[in-house]
Formats: sequence, C-alpha cells, structure tokens
Amino acid sequence: MAIKGGFSRYQSYTVQKRRRERILGALLLLLVLYVSYLVLTASFVRTVRFESKSMEPTLEPGTSVLVTPLPLGQSHLPFLPFGLPGWRGPERGELVLVVPPYHEEASPLMAVADDLVRFVTLNFLSPDAGTRARWDGSATLRRVVGLPGDTVRIENSTASVKPRGEPYFLSEYELSKKPYSLLDDGLPQGWRSTFPFGQSVTERVLGSDEYFVLSDHRSVGSDSRTWGPVRRAAIQGSAVLKYWPPHQFGGL
Repeated sequence: MAIKGGFSRYQSYTVQKRRRERILGALLLLLVLYVSYLVLTASFVRTVRFESKSMEPTLEPGTSVLVTPLPLGQSHLPFLPFGLPGWRGPERGELVLVVPPYHEEASPLMAVADDLVRFVTLNFLSPDAGTRARWDGSATLRRVVGLPGDTVRIENSTASVKPRGEPYFLSEYELSKKPYSLLDDGLPQGWRSTFPFGQSVTERVLGSDEYFVLSDHRSVGSDSRTWGPVRRAAIQGSAVLKYWPPHQFGGL
C-alpha cells in the first residue's frame, strides 16, 4: 500500500509539473505573439477600421484598411529609439493615415493597455478610443493634395494646386498619381462658402514641412480647411489595401 500511495503522490506531482509547463509555454507563446504584433504594427503594417463617412465614396463606414509606414519612414521599432528608414515622402493623391493637430497623445500606461486590448480583441476594442469623444480619434485617413512649397486654393469644393516652382494652377485630379472621386452634398441654407466645410478656400502657400490634406466627402469631413496644414511627422503611413467587407476588396 505504501508503494502504491507513493506512486500516486509521484504521479500527481508529475501531472502538476506538466500542467505548469503547459501554462508557462502558453504564456510564453502569447508573449512572443504580442511582441511580434507590436513589431508588425509599428514597423510594417497595421489595420485601421474606418467608421466615418468623410472618405466616401472611396471608403464606406465600416471599411477595414491596411496601412504601412514603411515607404514614408514612419516605422518605429518597439523598445528602440529608432525605426526603419523610408524611401519617399507623401505623394499627391495618396491616401494617408494622419494624426489631427487637435489630438492629444494617450498616457504611456493607456498606450500599453490599448495595444494589449487591441491585440487580444483583433483590433475590435480600444480602451483609448472608449475614453474619447467620437470625433477625437488617434488618427484618421485623408488624401494628400498639397506638398511643401505648393500654393493651394479651393473653388466649388475642388482643390487647385500650383506646384512649387511652376507658373500655373492645375486641378487636384491632374496632379494626382491615383484616380479618385469626390462627394459634395452642397451647403446648408444660409451657410457661406468660406465657413468651415465650405466650398472655397483662398490661396495658401505651404511651408517647408506642411502638407494639405482633404477628405473625399467634402461636405462632412474635417481636414486642412479647418485644421490647417499638417506636418510630415503627423502622417503615419500610406493606405494600400481595403480588405473588409470582402466585396470592397482592392488596392487604394
């Protein structure tokens, strides 16, 4: 009986040890996946679920988009003070992820918690977004219209741009490297064209580190008409692909 009892105690210890090893192995795997997720989203590609109407007809509310910081040199390696170098700047007509000038960064603790929850929920939940007003997102998608040194003006909701060093204005469509369409619902009764979200903006010369970005749905989207130009550091990446819903799958 003593031998049998001793065997039982040994077997129980072995089972517990294996269980602990499995738990530690699972935790280690989750840690590796989490760090890989941080490296992937900070340096190579991240997903953005876009809920606004401001980029219609290009993006409908609920569209999920892949954004990469690589070409613009905006990748950041986690836990390191540097990132990977890019090979170009933002281009005319490019759809980019931009941090609005009014946005305040989350605290370091909230930023860590937000990354963790996004990882666990496959980017469907965000503690940081839950504490902010709906309009105060950490970043939004907008289209680059003007580059540093350009002169930009808007008439009838369409931008015209005189590139730096050029004598003539051209429409945003003529200068864009990618085709796109705009929406304009018109102005409410009594709304002047020079008010925010208006159809006209007087000429503005962009500084050496200024980019003019606009929404595609010009009647509802806040952009450089209301914020003013944004700096290069505020442009976090280039939108390259919409992958959800499936019927909208395609390049940007």
